[in-house]
Amino acid sequence: MGLGLFPGKYCLHMEYPVGVVRYSKNIDELFKSASVIKLPIFIYGMHYAKDLNEEMEVSPEHIVDGSGILQTIVTQPRTFSVRDLLVLMMVVSDNTATNLLIKRYGMNRLNSYIQHLGMTKTVLGREMRDLVAISEGRDNFTCGRDMVACLRHMVSLPVFRDMLQILEKQQFQNKVPAGVKSDQFVFFNKTGELDEVDHDVGLFMYKGQVGLFVGLTEGSNSSGKDLLHEFGHMLEDL
Repeated sequence: MGLGLFPGKYCLHMEYPVGVVRYSKNIDELFKSASVIKLPIFIYGMHYAKDLNEEMEVSPEHIVDGSGILQTIVTQPRTFSVRDLLVLMMVVSDNTATNLLIKRYGMNRLNSYIQHLGMTKTVLGREMRDLVAISEGRDNFTCGRDMVACLRHMVSLPVFRDMLQILEKQQFQNKVPAGVKSDQFVFFNKTGELDEVDHDVGLFMYKGQVGLFVGLTEGSNSSGKDLLHEFGHMLEDL
């Protein structure tokens, strides 16, 4: 699909190595964030909160639907470490784990941290699957420039390698990574998906150097995935 034929709005941005822009389009366009909003929450939990080994109880009343596995395995109260919940939030995009972490850290505190990361347009306006909040006009938003700031900050942190080890286990590789045929690339990404929204953002390792990519699309799920596949093809030209 040619970029001009995409039936909606999109942002594509690529850096290799991090800090060297190779391609950038519509970086300030605002999008519903879908699950890529989980990335700054992950960074907060891994770097700032200092509570990875503390235990949290997860009960059936905490469960929300959508992506994740807690809805399947929590049939009675169970305990998980904070780190376990952060891993579930990123690797299988678990919505229940995300909501528990939002409650733990506090929405106001997370939004302050998001601003601290330089994500000036990004807003965490609701928990995952909060249909009441959506009906009231409260939602989660981001833009490409903010996601770039988030990823660049992540690379600078002392826990960077720990975060990469988690993100490398990402179960959703059907967007940008699916467009890359070369086995020289290793991806560390986070996807997001809603009706008419498809995103994929993250880091990649290629020839010993780290790059980053941001792909945000809004308008058509099938066309969005096609566009992100094409974006993956572009990485092979590095």
